[in-house]
Amino acid sequence: MNAFNRIVVILLLLSIMVMSAILFIVPMQVLDVVVTFLQKLQATLESSMTGPAALLRIGGGLVFTFFTWVICGALLWLEVRRPRTKTIKVQKVSGGEAELTTDSIASRLEYNIDQLADVNKVKPTISSGRKGVLVDLELETNPEIEVPMKTEEVQQLTKDIIENRMGLKLDSVRVVIQHAPYPKGTALQPSTYVEPQSDRQSEVTDT
Repeated sequence: MNAFNRIVVILLLLSIMVMSAILFIVPMQVLDVVVTFLQKLQATLESSMTGPAALLRIGGGLVFTFFTWVICGALLWLEVRRPRTKTIKVQKVSGGEAELTTDSIASRLEYNIDQLADVNKVKPTISSGRKGVLVDLELETNPEIEVPMKTEEVQQLTKDIIENRMGLKLDSVRVVIQHAPYPKGTALQPSTYVEPQSDRQSEVTDT
């Protein structure tokens, strides 16, 4: 439904943009077209008010009204209905079945990953794949972390939580890291290298 809403909004905005441009640039021509169309429509309706054409018009109007109400009612029901909670089946259960909601999985990952050093914020997104759980993690970290090491640490922790603690099957883990801004007034100081003195220079000879 969200995708449908976005498509409708995009089409409406594009239509408004095109129509507003035409109306503001050539308003008189637009009014002439509208007036001509309304006059023809009025003449057509007047000719269909009597005789067999009147029954056909009423019948057609009822049919179009019915389909319009059905479409609008279906869209309203899809918009206001409570969406079904998304769950993922637990693999390691004997003698029964168990399912976990994606919100519960996301909350547990968020809590545990947020405890890691240098991690400021975690936003997990959980979905079900063909081979198991798909995990997308958006992290905000300190700007000076070792990215490969931190990524591996997060992936290992995610795998341990999903498979060992929650009994699910992990398909893939995708980690997106965004660094937090540096504190104002601080900058990295370049490291200085001091060349060691040779043994010959450091020796002290007795005279």
